[in-house]
Amino acid sequence: MRGAWVGVEAQRSAVLGSLGAHLVPGVPVGLAALLGAAVVLAATTQGPISATVLMMELSDRDRSVIAPLLLAVISATLVSRTIEARSIYDARLSDEQVQAKLAGRNQAADPSAQSR
Repeated sequence: MRGAWVGVEAQRSAVLGSLGAHLVPGVPVGLAALLGAAVVLAATTQGPISATVLMMELSDRDRSVIAPLLLAVISATLVSRTIEARSIYDARLSDEQVQAKLAGRNQAADPSAQSR
């Protein structure tokens, strides 16, 4: 099922990329699709570094793409964090699970709390 979803997202990115290429002449459709896919991935996972590395590995492009890719990914991550503080992974957890997870992190970070 997930493989089919990736195919749908790739097609959607290609369509949006071709529309964007008509709006901004001179931008290759493949680059626009790559940026669109990276933006969607970075915004949903709120992981700009992993989205950048994954898109560079998947596309096998040269280094000239890094600057626009980073700009797009960082912008998408900032907008996503402004709208929703939780990533798609954290959103799947209930509020109780998030509180338990944070309490566990606080106990691990505070050694004096463990000795009590």
